Amino acid sequence: MPDINFHALGPSRARSGEDPLVSFLLNARKSPVTVSARDVSRLDSHRLQLLLVAQKQWVMDDVSFEVTDMSPTFREGLERLGLPAAHFDREMPQ
Repeated sequence: MPDINFHALGPSRARSGEDPLVSFLLNARKSPVTVSARDVSRLDSHRLQLLLVAQKQWVMDDVSFEVTDMSPTFREGLERLGLPAAHFDREMPQ
C-alpha cells in the first residue's frame, strides 16, 4: 500500500502566487491523500474547486482522498459556496 500524502491547508489561499495545494495535488497524483482543513479561516471558490476536482479524480482512480479536521469556518464556506457542510465527510456518497 502506498504511503498517504498529507497536506495542511493554510488559513486562506496564497494571494501572491499559486496555492501550495496545487503542487501538492500534482505531486500526490494516484496516491492516497489526506488534506487537513483544521486551520482554514476562509474557504474561497478557487480552493474549493481544486478540492472538488481532485476528489473526483481520486475517486475515478479508485484512490483514497480525504479532507479531515474541517474547521467550522471551512464547513461554513462549503455552505456559502453551495455544498452541504458534510460534503467531504466519509459518510457522504460521492
